[in-house]
Amino acid sequence: MTIYQEAIRYFLRKTFDLREGEMKRALLMQLNIFLIISTLLMVKSTVQALFVTTYGKESLPLAFVLAAIPAAIVSTLYARVLARVAFNKIIVATLVSSVATLVVLGTLLILNVWTSWAVYVFYMWMTIFALLCTSQFWILANIVFNAREAKRLFGFIGAGAIAGGIFGGYLASALATFMTSESLLFVSALLLSLCIPITRHIWTDAVAPTQQHIQQKKRMGGIQEHPLLLILHSRHLTYLAAIVGVSVIVAKLVEYQYTAVAYEHFTKSMAPEEASENLTRFFGFWLSTLSIISLLVQLFITHRVVGVFGVGTSLFLLPAGIMLGALLLLMFPALWAAIFIRIADGSLKQSINKSATELLALPIPTDIKNRTKSFIDVFIDCLASGIAGLILIFIVSGLHLDTRAICIMIIVLIGIWMYFAYLIRQEYIRSFKLRMGEGKESVPLTPDPGHESVLGGLMRVLESGDEGQIIFVLKKVRDLQDKRFFGHIRSLLHHPSPRIRAEALKALYFYKNDPVIDEVEPLIQDEDEEVKISAFEYLLEHSRDDRYQRMERYLRDEDYRVSGAALVGLAKETRDNPGLRQRFALEQRLNERMEEIVQEDDPEKFNVMRSDLLKAIGQASCLRLFFVIESAFHDPDPNVVATAIAAAGNSLHLSFVPPLMEMLTDPRYFSDARGALLHYGHGIVEPISQLIREPGTRNDVIRLVPSVLERIFRLLGLKYPTEDILPIYEGLQSNKPDLRINAVEFLENLLDGSLKKMLIPVLETALLDGLTEETIHNLDIHIPDEFNCYKTLLDGKDVRLRLAVLYLIGQTHDPKFIPLMKSYSTSQDEQRVKAYEAELISRQ
Repeated sequence: MTIYQEAIRYFLRKTFDLREGEMKRALLMQLNIFLIISTLLMVKSTVQALFVTTYGKESLPLAFVLAAIPAAIVSTLYARVLARVAFNKIIVATLVSSVATLVVLGTLLILNVWTSWAVYVFYMWMTIFALLCTSQFWILANIVFNAREAKRLFGFIGAGAIAGGIFGGYLASALATFMTSESLLFVSALLLSLCIPITRHIWTDAVAPTQQHIQQKKRMGGIQEHPLLLILHSRHLTYLAAIVGVSVIVAKLVEYQYTAVAYEHFTKSMAPEEASENLTRFFGFWLSTLSIISLLVQLFITHRVVGVFGVGTSLFLLPAGIMLGALLLLMFPALWAAIFIRIADGSLKQSINKSATELLALPIPTDIKNRTKSFIDVFIDCLASGIAGLILIFIVSGLHLDTRAICIMIIVLIGIWMYFAYLIRQEYIRSFKLRMGEGKESVPLTPDPGHESVLGGLMRVLESGDEGQIIFVLKKVRDLQDKRFFGHIRSLLHHPSPRIRAEALKALYFYKNDPVIDEVEPLIQDEDEEVKISAFEYLLEHSRDDRYQRMERYLRDEDYRVSGAALVGLAKETRDNPGLRQRFALEQRLNERMEEIVQEDDPEKFNVMRSDLLKAIGQASCLRLFFVIESAFHDPDPNVVATAIAAAGNSLHLSFVPPLMEMLTDPRYFSDARGALLHYGHGIVEPISQLIREPGTRNDVIRLVPSVLERIFRLLGLKYPTEDILPIYEGLQSNKPDLRINAVEFLENLLDGSLKKMLIPVLETALLDGLTEETIHNLDIHIPDEFNCYKTLLDGKDVRLRLAVLYLIGQTHDPKFIPLMKSYSTSQDEQRVKAYEAELISRQ
């Protein structure tokens, strides 16, 4: 390695805290998004100029509609493909097809073949490209980096997107001085083609060697599931989607105003070809300039504005800025006014408005937020773009009104936008109260609607909330990394609750600019094992200059508790980082610890060391040592078995699914095994389904996946937040009447009308420990008769269940079931039906 390479590495380590084994991945991902956004900005500048010079500004509304339709269709089909095809194949196919499209369209335009058709297709394709390529990149980033790496490195990687936004527009503006707009498409194709080998290398080098398919699925966050129902059944998400939708409509109207005024300005005294080149330069320059302005606002203004005025007021700044621009354009329909309204929209949207929206989304569970974000960003964007196009067609083509009428429409829509902003602010309060279980009237632990700052309410919880409330807020503020929380979290390191101390360490983990190493280091001697492990993870993250020396010292500490906790922390930190794992020779250390355990005579020391070894193997997902976990499944000590079960779940390896399923049959380990299986996330459904279909699977295992009541709640968990549904289920199973009643009340607030009408009365009656015919009658629920019950079961796909139903019908000897038997008979069971009929005739 040359001295220059070493100097660059040192600079990146010191400035951006890139660790050993991370630098290559981070730099390649940064380069990848730089090329994607540069291409997008060049393409956007070119297509806007080509379209308005070919068709005129009057055709833009129809283009908005026509672009939204295929984008919505593609996004829906894309979600289905994502569930069936490997993601690396999808992303490469998208890039290859995009490069090919740019080359074909560029060729058609240069040769003047099907020009009108090509420009329209180009405009529609640009919308799809913008949606797919950027969203695919961030899905890939979530797979390549674990949650902790992502928190630390996404800012560095995101800088590539900002740089690409600046570079692409300015490059288009510069090249348009001596190249035609059509020729810029080949430059764009060249830039984008570089992403193909980069993406393949990232997958081959950083994903394939370290992650199984199920782990990739878990990191993708269930994005292949359709999240529309989640949005419709949550007022919070509904208002959030409404704000996004209205803001997109307004943005499209602003884009039309900006493009139309620019078109009028440049085409008054220029030939079409000259106007096209000038428009390309104009759009490219201002797209890049908007990126710079947005960056400056984000760096120097956003935190101050949100901190001083609070989230409630900050949410109104973007619509207020656009309204001011609309009023100026209404009074002065000139290019400078159009530029002002475009700057107001572009600069505030990705800075102040984005930060305020993220704060208001805090009460939404992370899993649900991840699953709905892509849908809102893609589908709602497409739908809103189409609506904006229809509005413009009505105003421009239908009523033949000018830009002043569009300004008035923007002002009206901003009024609707502000109304939804007010509603979501109120819903935020309700959501927090629901999720934190607010019940203390004397202490206002949730944010007060009369206060501007949402942050103030969160800080009050950290100061005076109960254990559950504090832990909930600590988990939420990890996403913010706001310095104003730092002091409150730091004080919790000395909280009497070990759970709070551990969560405080996990939250402080992401505050890389304010290390508290001296306060954390004593916690490696904490009595609680989880606190110890979290302390080691923090120290490994924040000890920059002596990180490796410090960890070596802890790993070789004479106190087996300290060295064991350090080993677990190291396994967790190096799981997705082969370079760092090799640096610490993790597998060798695990083998050495195993040899020490074999030779240990002290029972207490033996158990602690063995427990730490199991945890470390699970966290590291070390395939060669899985036999240690498997052997511990049969240990006579229940604590060892429980630890082994948890380690198997943390490994996310499919080989552990069958034994974990078997563990469900043992009442001692049912809860542990269920938790371990749930840790696999959405990907566990397919392997469990395959296991159930295997002929040798025991019936008692099948019956436990899951029991009848639990199955209802698992199905509810597909529609509502799992972390809400499971506590309700556990509360209903409690022996304490007050917990069961509270669980029913919570569920009643969560369910929609139809489910509430059906399920709540059953649960309320079940709490009385019995159902009578009178009770069932009072529930006003339709109970199907015996014939329809059999019909429903025979319609199912479970062969064994259908055979059982056929056998049961045969034992009734009732002629009324003959039509049912005939309608469901096959070549395999036809003889059985005939035998049944013969048996009935003989009995008659």
